[in-house]
Amino acid sequence: MKNVLIDFSHYADLCGFGEIARNYMAELIQMDVPELHFVFILPKKYRGAFGDKYDYIDREDKAAQLRKYDKHIDLWHATDQLYHMRGGDKDTIQLLTVHDLNFLSEKKNIHKWKSIIRTRYRVRHSDYLTTISHYVADDIERNGFRLGKPLDVIYNGVNSDEGSLGRQPSFIANADEKFFFTIGQIREKKNFHKLVPMMKYLKDYKLYICGDDHFRFAKPLRALIESEGDGRVVLTGKISDEEKSWLYAHAAAFLFPSRLEGFGIPVLEAMRYRCKVFSSRLSSLPEVCGEHADYWDDFDPERMAEVVRNGISTWQRESQEATDCREYSLKFNYKNYAKQYVELYKKLLK
Repeated sequence: MKNVLIDFSHYADLCGFGEIARNYMAELIQMDVPELHFVFILPKKYRGAFGDKYDYIDREDKAAQLRKYDKHIDLWHATDQLYHMRGGDKDTIQLLTVHDLNFLSEKKNIHKWKSIIRTRYRVRHSDYLTTISHYVADDIERNGFRLGKPLDVIYNGVNSDEGSLGRQPSFIANADEKFFFTIGQIREKKNFHKLVPMMKYLKDYKLYICGDDHFRFAKPLRALIESEGDGRVVLTGKISDEEKSWLYAHAAAFLFPSRLEGFGIPVLEAMRYRCKVFSSRLSSLPEVCGEHADYWDDFDPERMAEVVRNGISTWQRESQEATDCREYSLKFNYKNYAKQYVELYKKLLK
C-alpha cells in the first residue's frame, strides 16, 4: 500500500481553493482504493472527521507533526501553487496543481518577480504538473514555467444544487423584476466595471454584482455605480449558496466579462440552471464555455448591450438550447475529477 499525502489546507476557506478541496474530499472518501493510503493536511478542527482509515496532519502544526510521522510518503500532492510547505524525501513523488499565472498580469515590480521566482522554484522541485485548463497549461508553456515537466489537464468539477430554486435574497423586493446577475471577488480583473455603463442601454433591467467586496477595487466600483448606474446596479457583497441558486434560477442572464480566469466555475453553474450566459473571450472562458455562451468581442457599452439584447430575445429556459447548456455543464463534475486524480496517483506510483 502506497501513502499519498494530499494538502487540503484550504478546506475550510471560503474561496475557490476551499470549494475544490471540499468537493474533492467528498468524492474521495466514497472511493474504494485499496492500494492507496491517504494522508490529509487539514485544519485542526477536521482531525478524524472522515474516519480512522485515513491519517491526519493539522495545518496549524504540520511541520512538527510531519517530522514525527512514521510512514514514508510515496506521493505528495500540493493542490495549489500557493502552498506553504512541501515535504517528503528524495524518493517522494511531488505532484503540483497550478491554477493560474494571474500574478503576471496582476502584480508589478518586486512583487511580480517574487511570484515568478517562487513559482519557478515550486515547479522545478515537482516531478509532475496538473492544470485546471488547457489555457493554464499553454500559459505555463508560453511563459517558460513548465521547465520540461510532464503535465496533465484535469478540469475542475462544478458543484451546484440545480434541483433547488434556493432562497430569494433580501435585496430583491419583487421576485418578478427583470435582472442580470454576476458573481466573483470584487477585483479589477473581473471586469465588472465594464457592465455598469452598458446598463444605460438596457433600461428595463437591474444588475446585481455579488461577491466578496473587501478588496480595494470595490471603492472605485461603488463610485462608478453611483455616477453611472442609474439606480439599477447594486453591489451586494457576499451571498449564500441558497441565494446564489435563486439568482441563477431567476436571472434573465448571467454576465461574466472577466479578463483573467484559470477556469471560471460560475459560467458552468449558471448553465446548470438553464440560465443564459454572456462571457468575455479572454483567458480560459472560451475553452470552458465552448459554444454554450454568447461572447462580447469588445467592451464598448452599447455593443455589449446589443449582444445581450439579441441573446436574451430568443432564450427560453425550457428550450433545447438551454437543455444542451445544462447537459454540457454536467460533464464537469467532482466524480470525474476525483477519478482522474486517483488514476494519476496510481500511474505515478507504478
